Amino acid sequence: MPGPVEIADEVRDAFIQPPISHRCDDFIDRYEAVRASLRALTGAPNAALLTGSGTLANEVVAGCLEGPGVVLVNGEFGQRIARQAARWELPLRVLDWPWGTPWDLEAAGRAMEDHGAKWVWGVHLETSMGLVNDIQGLCRVARGHNVKVCLDCISSLGAVPTDLRDVWLATGVSGKALGSYAGVAMVFAAEVPKPSHKIPTYLDLANAMGTIGPCFTFPSPLLLALEKALGLRPDYAPLGKLVRQKLRELGTPPLVEEPAAAPIVTTFVPPRPSFVQECRELGYSIGGESGYLAKRGLVQIANMGAVRADQIEQLFDQLA
Repeated sequence: MPGPVEIADEVRDAFIQPPISHRCDDFIDRYEAVRASLRALTGAPNAALLTGSGTLANEVVAGCLEGPGVVLVNGEFGQRIARQAARWELPLRVLDWPWGTPWDLEAAGRAMEDHGAKWVWGVHLETSMGLVNDIQGLCRVARGHNVKVCLDCISSLGAVPTDLRDVWLATGVSGKALGSYAGVAMVFAAEVPKPSHKIPTYLDLANAMGTIGPCFTFPSPLLLALEKALGLRPDYAPLGKLVRQKLRELGTPPLVEEPAAAPIVTTFVPPRPSFVQECRELGYSIGGESGYLAKRGLVQIANMGAVRADQIEQLFDQLA
């Protein structure tokens, strides 16, 4: 599944430890160490942890944006951040491409220029299609137009190299490729933003980045599980390649091929409508029940977290 993901035994053991106070010295030290690990992983100078989902993290980003901007959409999660930006009544230009089609960066640059954009926002790894977008190219184009880059890195963090040194704001979560439980939202920043409009207390990014330890209650099981998961860091590329190879052998090729194929989730048209149920009867839960997938008749096989190659082999052996 693309979420919840397979949890390693070590991460599960950390999660079930007796809870500790989020105000005690041990918790604060470990909280700050996790933040430091995330900064080292991404190159971002600042990182904030919040209790919530990726949608919350993107809401925090939206609350920091001011003036006109451009949102790049080539899948469900690009559409979601466009809807979130619209809720904040930002002057918005949305660039749409067919799902799974890489960004046209020349068109994006023209849109930034024509719209007088101050920021551009896109999804690094578009989970709905299993597509890795070109963030290095986007940063180059945006730099040429003096535009700040914002990224949804919710699925890319821990899955592919994620260099955020040229990115103004970016989001991540604990419950995807980092291989932990859902519930920790992350916001990375090149600088601590100072928005001029009023921000709800819980969405105040400057406050979250300026404290030692959490601003508000933070469940220790989520922190300790994330701490353990950050020490595991599996290599997903061979597993993703195996899934795509097995799908081709089954006669159901992935919708996104190399080099843009994501290593942690593969989307395809199932060979028959009963495919998700057949997999479930064999003991495997795969993606396909989300509304945006069901509407398009698509399914996904994800290999995030503690997924092993032999599990993938066994699934396809039984399907064959």
